[in-house]
Amino acid sequence: MIPPRPAPRDLPLYLVLGAMVVLGVYLRLHDCQGPSAMRWDEHHYLNVAHAYLSRTYATDDHPPFGKLIITGALRLVGDTPLGWRFAPLVFGFANIGLGAWVAHVVWKRGRAALLAGAFMAADGFFIAYSRAALLDGMIVAFAMAGIATLLSARNWRQVVGAALLLGGCGSFKLNGVTFICSGLCICAVTRRLRPWTPLLALISAAVFYAQSAFALVMTGRSGSIPAVIAENHKLIAHHLSYTIVNPNSSHWYTWFLPWKPIWLWRETDPVTGAIRGLITLGNPLLWWGATAALVAAAVVVVRTGWRRLWPQLRDAAPSPAAGPPAPDGPLLAVESRAGVLAWVLLVWAAPVAFWVPNLRDAYLYHYLPAYTFALVLLAGFCDRLYARWPLATLIGLVLVLEVSIFYAPLWSEIPISENALNARLFPIWR
Repeated sequence: MIPPRPAPRDLPLYLVLGAMVVLGVYLRLHDCQGPSAMRWDEHHYLNVAHAYLSRTYATDDHPPFGKLIITGALRLVGDTPLGWRFAPLVFGFANIGLGAWVAHVVWKRGRAALLAGAFMAADGFFIAYSRAALLDGMIVAFAMAGIATLLSARNWRQVVGAALLLGGCGSFKLNGVTFICSGLCICAVTRRLRPWTPLLALISAAVFYAQSAFALVMTGRSGSIPAVIAENHKLIAHHLSYTIVNPNSSHWYTWFLPWKPIWLWRETDPVTGAIRGLITLGNPLLWWGATAALVAAAVVVVRTGWRRLWPQLRDAAPSPAAGPPAPDGPLLAVESRAGVLAWVLLVWAAPVAFWVPNLRDAYLYHYLPAYTFALVLLAGFCDRLYARWPLATLIGLVLVLEVSIFYAPLWSEIPISENALNARLFPIWR
């Protein structure tokens, strides 16, 4: 079937969204090899990856999966700054398409999918983690792919695919295990998937074991189950014993503002005084809009009521035949999707809840996986806003694009004067 041609009134919208994607691609690729100096925690992961290249045992605070991927990139591209950051760059591009996929699964609307992809393309939080040899952008990719696969699963094969992906989430960092927990909740409640819940748990655990054992065997150690348990017990003990409070750390409840974006790298030219840097600050309009979308989704879920919500939770999402809610209805008139919105809220909340006990220092970048699903919600509500008030929504999206252009130097290390830098940052962000 040939897809319908877009209505003439939608062409300006698609031009704006296309400009966001083009901008995001450019900012990811601009001087993508970056400096030869390490950014933020790159040295932790690159030291381990370099050790793996020579099959030497090394460890840091996290499971080995992410460093194994970086090692593969080093073998493919070379041990250069580009090679260091090549895997996160690839995942950074993948996240644009994956965000669109998740939004389509949640909202059943092609326009919502385009909005989500454009938002993730043009948001500096995702751009920054596409340009540094860090793990969080890769966690995002596995989380989106795993949750989208599970929410649309109809048989055991798709559950296996979701389990492989969600097991990968927990194999980057231990807080990625929260996505396995969310997946198990979805699987256990959903009628068509409930019989395969043990399979999801078993395969996710097998993925975690396999990547740990592979790294140990590759470096001349035992890959037995007791050895893997001992290795991960050591990681957890080290995490819990780390009590130093870094001045860049922040409490989870400040992430919605945000309060403390982190400079992954910053350098001042001694001659011109120009500043180049890379900051974990998203587009403020998208950031605050995503927080509003979380509130709106929660209102929909509460207003729907338990009696109508529970059957939807058991189905994970309405059947494809039910279709999306009427696009021109009231903004929050999406009770037919309350179940899937509730699951998205769970997937958003789980990685945030991981940091609520405050067992060790937390940072703004720990919000990145959760923020991803908040943007998916924002895309769906923007789609509904556009159906009712197209001109006002289009103006808002143009403003989002302009803000991304305004902040672009801070996301792609374009030289900028100190005055221009200060004009872009509130005093608490400097």
